[in-house]
Amino acid sequence: MKRNSWLAAVVLGLALSQTVQAESSFVFDKTPGQLPKTVIPLAYTITITPDLKTFSTQGRETIEIEVKTPTATLVVNTLDMTVSTAQLEDDQPAQIRTDNKQQTTTLTFAQPIPVGVHRLQLAFQGKIGPQPQGLFYDKYDDGQGQKVLLGTQMEATDARRMFPNWDEPVYRSTFQLTVNVPENFMAVSNTPITAEKPLGQGLKQVSFERTPKMASYLVVLVAGELEALEDEAAGVKLRVVTTKGKKEKGRYALESLKKILPYYNDYFGVKYPLPKLDMIALPGGFPGAMENWGGITYNERRLLFDPKNSSLFTKQGVFQVIAHEVAHQWFGDLVTMAWWDNLWLNEGFASWMGTKASDHFNPDWQLWLRANQSKETAMASDARRTTHPIQQPINNPAEAASAFDEITYRKGQAVIRMLEGYLGEDPFREGIRHYMAAHAYSNTTTADLWTALQATSGKPVQAVAATWTEQPGFPVVKVAANCLNQTQQVQLQQERFTLRDPNAKAQLWQIPLALAQTQGEPTQTLMTTPTAVLEAGTCQGGILLNAGNTGYYRVQYEPTLFKKLGQDIQQLPVANRVSLLSDTWALVESGRVRANNYLSLVKSLGNDTNLAVWEQVVDSLETLDTLREGKPSQAGLRAFGRSVLHPLLTRLGWEAKSGEEPTTSILRADALALLGTFGDKAVIAESRKRFQKFLKNPSSLDPNLRPSVLEVVGRYSDQKTYDTLRALGRKALTTEEKQLYYGALAMARDPKLARQTLALTLTDELTSSLAPSYVTQVAQSGHPQLAWDFAKANMAQLEGKLADFNRFRFVPTLMTAFTDAKRAEELEAYAKTHLPPEAQREVAKGAERIRSRAELKTREGNNIDTWLCNESPQVVGSKVQLCVTGGQ
Repeated sequence: MKRNSWLAAVVLGLALSQTVQAESSFVFDKTPGQLPKTVIPLAYTITITPDLKTFSTQGRETIEIEVKTPTATLVVNTLDMTVSTAQLEDDQPAQIRTDNKQQTTTLTFAQPIPVGVHRLQLAFQGKIGPQPQGLFYDKYDDGQGQKVLLGTQMEATDARRMFPNWDEPVYRSTFQLTVNVPENFMAVSNTPITAEKPLGQGLKQVSFERTPKMASYLVVLVAGELEALEDEAAGVKLRVVTTKGKKEKGRYALESLKKILPYYNDYFGVKYPLPKLDMIALPGGFPGAMENWGGITYNERRLLFDPKNSSLFTKQGVFQVIAHEVAHQWFGDLVTMAWWDNLWLNEGFASWMGTKASDHFNPDWQLWLRANQSKETAMASDARRTTHPIQQPINNPAEAASAFDEITYRKGQAVIRMLEGYLGEDPFREGIRHYMAAHAYSNTTTADLWTALQATSGKPVQAVAATWTEQPGFPVVKVAANCLNQTQQVQLQQERFTLRDPNAKAQLWQIPLALAQTQGEPTQTLMTTPTAVLEAGTCQGGILLNAGNTGYYRVQYEPTLFKKLGQDIQQLPVANRVSLLSDTWALVESGRVRANNYLSLVKSLGNDTNLAVWEQVVDSLETLDTLREGKPSQAGLRAFGRSVLHPLLTRLGWEAKSGEEPTTSILRADALALLGTFGDKAVIAESRKRFQKFLKNPSSLDPNLRPSVLEVVGRYSDQKTYDTLRALGRKALTTEEKQLYYGALAMARDPKLARQTLALTLTDELTSSLAPSYVTQVAQSGHPQLAWDFAKANMAQLEGKLADFNRFRFVPTLMTAFTDAKRAEELEAYAKTHLPPEAQREVAKGAERIRSRAELKTREGNNIDTWLCNESPQVVGSKVQLCVTGGQ
């Protein structure tokens, strides 16, 4: 896009944003936030000089501000920063007072600043840390030695670490950035470079175009020894930027972006408005991806794909994360939530849109079927007393950081998908287009989205959606049926579904239902009352509720209906095989049905080879295995697992077959990984054999099998094998490879080797921000006490490697490797003494998860063992001990 057309788009966007305020529920003065609304930043001009020896910065900025009410004080956000001078354009200096706890600096002037536009000039000094928050440094090895690059991560509230600003999303401003960096560095920001000139002494100055009006958390700067692949699509210059020597691994990402960008231009009805879009791969210290407008940052394992060494699972992940982050360029960047209580508008929508686009271009990946895993994660959390509404109050930066959770992302995606199904694809898309056009370059609330969707669909979107976004939890719909005049009468009753929360507040949802006979087309209806009666064809057919599995609710069939579905499970549509398994397992967890109901369904799957089905089964078997850890009956459970998984692997074979579905390679890898965990001797032997061949000839091991084979080898490694894996990890140059090898080390069952992995997390051998995750992996691989003792002894060092975003979650996540209720008390006691108040929400969630699993273990242990004795004749090797001792 030419510069003049881009500016025209910005002007048009500003005009649009000014004309729609009357129809928007967003009101600037009523938007929550910490900063006074009496002053508005209009434009920032920033110059920063990083010092890579001291990891500090010198900066100066001019901020054009609009004063709405006369005031003698200005309050800006700062954190870990010193503002040395501050003055207005008339040379009136300010007294400066910084409050690091409140993350603000207050500037007090001798005279009130009159209403109007003024220029505020500041000089400041900041820090560059190793954690991905604000401006950070990332050390990596390029094969020739250690290198360092600079990157930024501003969301949610870390732009204030890089420069003083109004660091709340409602304050949309323009930003013009200039940076002084080493002359061999390439610098990337939101917009194209306007000028680059030498400064002498090995430095150069790089200046970027002014951005459109946007939130401060979208500012980006990356600088280092970089290279780029370039292309163009829809008039936009596209690049994949990597550290030197890796750009060719970005070719798949670039080709994916060329598909996704035009697709979104059409879907949203508003073209991508910037002249360029860069996707930037950071080697290791940056854990995820961030949707900075025009300059998206990624951990390189989420962006780079090597056809010779990367798996299909990696390939799918690359496409999906690109689709997610590029969706944000509209939903989050062009239109931004007014405050963090509407974060789900960004994340839930981008998760849904990313999956929709990925499924559109790659239907053979079966992504919507497999999105059941994501929905299950959300529902497990949403059923507990520690859940919260999708829209939740946010009062401070710590609460903003904690809002990035499974409810925001995964429940958000699931609810949007359910609403799209209720409204229809075309009316839903037209509503989104209306929303985009009406609110471009502005801020919104959730109500604005509902208004747009209601206008285009003619359905009561506001009333329906409010029951899903403004109250916590979700319903279970209980299903019974009888025959009246040769017609099946289906009785439905909704109530709140909970885990360990019998006194949860009763609630009512407006539920978009899809009811069908087993092989029939579904009937769509809206359930707005506690009970309902529907007709469903002849009395001979089976009943399916939530046909297609797009609803965000559980289904509990009365025993006769459930028995018939269990008998017919292999004939059910695959989406409903998945939902029947998922719902039954959740009903077991809640105590509504017994575990034998679920195990019988698994046993009935027969020759099923659908990945989505087995992903659900594998997850549940892993949970059951954890609950039986240390019990004699664990051997019986593992024998049952082998009895259903080994025939599956036999059908699939170890080698890919010509013409097989892409998902088969992932299913093959999942099956052999769990068989390895369950001690299948043939799988362990074959994995070791293939690993030895791999050491001599890396191309001999299929990239799709590589993660699982390494996991099995790592789990049963001796010292020699452990040292070999570690040597491979040290030599690996990409984050994907390193995580394969070090992840395999973290799986080791030998306590001596587990201790060695734990010790590695305190060294520079592992990337700083990722090292603590290996402590958690060791805990989840059978050594929870070992990992917990290590973490307590080294907590300061481990937490020092993490950004605030993850620091609050480290201990609660680690402790959920335990399944005894006393461990929940231990977590809570530790948190009171050692963790800040900001961590207590995550502590409560972790403790509740431990108690839920402990209760399930106590309630269902004997039932599982009895079923294994009576219904699973395949359990031979452990049957005597299991059935004589009762597994206890």
